[in-house]
Amino acid sequence: MLKDLNKEQRKLAKYMSYLSEDAFCASWMDGLEFELWKAMNNEINEYGTLKFNDEIIEKLKKLSSKAKVWIVFDDSREELYLPWELWYARLENNL
Repeated sequence: MLKDLNKEQRKLAKYMSYLSEDAFCASWMDGLEFELWKAMNNEINEYGTLKFNDEIIEKLKKLSSKAKVWIVFDDSREELYLPWELWYARLENNL
């Protein structure tokens, strides 16, 4: 849940949710964390109606770097932070 995140983590979670709203008018699309990761790593150029530009990509990089985590969504606990090592493991399992 947002309330369980620290300030920097909340900023990242809220921006990711904002991008989901922009792309699909949904606060957190299923798989959003994976699609934004792909965008941040120049693997995709658009997501729904959202077209990624340098500003969006740089903001994701900056916020995730400051938060030192990546945000994922869990149906029962909502927004959760994953330290990098756990995120990379989840990412590897999703490929």
